[in-house]
Amino acid sequence: MFERAKPLWAAVAAALVVPLLPLPAAAAAELRVISWNVCGEAGGQRGDAGYCPYRNEPDKKVEQLAGLVSRHQANVLLLQEVCGAAPGSHLDLLKAALGPGWSFARADGARPDGRVDCRGSLEGDLGLGIAVKAEITGTTVTQTLPPDPTGQSGQTLPTLCVRTDTWAGTRICTTHVLADPADPRRAQQVRNVKAAASAGGLDVVLGGDFNLFPGSAELKPLSSAYEECDSLGNSRDEVTHHAWTSGKHVYRKRDHIFATRTGTSRRFTWCDADQSLMDRTANEPDSGPPNGYSDHAPLIGYLPGT
Repeated sequence: MFERAKPLWAAVAAALVVPLLPLPAAAAAELRVISWNVCGEAGGQRGDAGYCPYRNEPDKKVEQLAGLVSRHQANVLLLQEVCGAAPGSHLDLLKAALGPGWSFARADGARPDGRVDCRGSLEGDLGLGIAVKAEITGTTVTQTLPPDPTGQSGQTLPTLCVRTDTWAGTRICTTHVLADPADPRRAQQVRNVKAAASAGGLDVVLGGDFNLFPGSAELKPLSSAYEECDSLGNSRDEVTHHAWTSGKHVYRKRDHIFATRTGTSRRFTWCDADQSLMDRTANEPDSGPPNGYSDHAPLIGYLPGT
């Protein structure tokens, strides 16, 4: 008997997941950064276009975040589509999971209807979150999405930045860029993100869901000014997003971590996209359980400290 050939998408999906290898130990003052769009806001059932796994189970996502922190000895978390500012929210549960020594900052990001409340059974408000294993000494929230020229959308997509006592010369930021490629505001939003992150002339670590692919002209203000994690080596530009579109698997890189050191280059010492946590199943009503915890993979980068 001949074995039936696997469909191409199955081979691609299998190739995305690589064995977990031993990681180098953290050096003193090293920045170990995890950026992840956890798709944590409620909405979407299996088979719907807006489906994302475990949206109404924040404890499952927080468990994975805590596991990533432990595995990588991470000290910076940059989170998108996360709920906070209330007991039982993602960030509240994450505080308990990470324990003492961590500081948190957050910023609301409103949906197009102007609401920020996390829907379904979730607690808290929707937006961005930063967690650092240090004391936050300053927090800046900049609304970097230009207003809708039609006046019909109340959506806001801020850039959230913090400064800390441990990395006093570094501004640590996260953001979320518009997903619609036809929206004319995306190019200006990226320029606004660049201005917000680089304010003050400090070193910069900037991670998030940019909804822009490597080589995109709209991404140039960042990619030409900063070094990008995962842009060099044999595993460059790894996939960070899976979509089920018109009955097909679509894999793209939408998430990025950028960094710079004032007056010189700042070289990432290690980078990876943990695709084992990205749901790669077909999204049909009868597809069964997901095999990941978000439609995005977390992106991890190690940097020398200042």
